[in-house]
Amino acid sequence: MANIRNLETFRDRFPTGEERDALILYSESLGARLVAVNEVETAKTEIVEEVMTHMKRMYPNIPRFHVSGFEKGYRDNTLLLEYMAKCMFLDDLELYDLQVLTWVRTLFKSFNFTPKFMRDNFTAMREAVKKRVRPRSFELMNPFLTHTIQYLSDIPEPVRPEV
Repeated sequence: MANIRNLETFRDRFPTGEERDALILYSESLGARLVAVNEVETAKTEIVEEVMTHMKRMYPNIPRFHVSGFEKGYRDNTLLLEYMAKCMFLDDLELYDLQVLTWVRTLFKSFNFTPKFMRDNFTAMREAVKKRVRPRSFELMNPFLTHTIQYLSDIPEPVRPEV
């Protein structure tokens, strides 16, 4: 579905019926997607602050394993939330996987984070987003939030957890 919004796709042909329906559905959601991006952008500091407060409470030993762990957690959660919102606007989960999540999962595995740690962090993010945006905005963001939880917690249990 991602390529339907690339006009180059249709340079030499007309959209198929299925592509036309997908384009119409997407175009009808643009206003709501713009609102959702704006709401997430406006609330991102509060969202990430809530996530990090939760994680500090659940995982107080992070600084023992990762000297700047919480500071980097603020940065990483902010960047992921921003990119997630942008991909939601484009309605492009594949782009989110290819340009962000695959790399982030590899990075987080190298830090010896556990699947539970990843689930806890991104479940807290989903709940914080839900509290701070309108229901329609959450409905648009939720597939990306849920996918993030699933994708980033789908890692092997490390031999030596560092959380």
